[in-house]
Amino acid sequence: MNNSRTLNYVTFAILMISTALGYQLFWGILFLFWTISSFRSGNTLLLTYVTRKTDPFLFWAIQIAWVTLGLVMIAGDFS
Repeated sequence: MNNSRTLNYVTFAILMISTALGYQLFWGILFLFWTISSFRSGNTLLLTYVTRKTDPFLFWAIQIAWVTLGLVMIAGDFS
């Protein structure tokens, strides 16, 4: 098993365990990771790929939503 595949399995396990225990922190971190990754690449995935170049409004709306969701989920575990 290569490193990225192992990382995906470990991440999935952590997300499922944290969800079962009622923690949202790791989902929040994942949303922020997705935002950073999408910002760097210029495209994101909703139901289909959305690119910053061809549909900038929707791209930025998704980015803002992911940042907001990520921060809310992280803050929810600390409040």
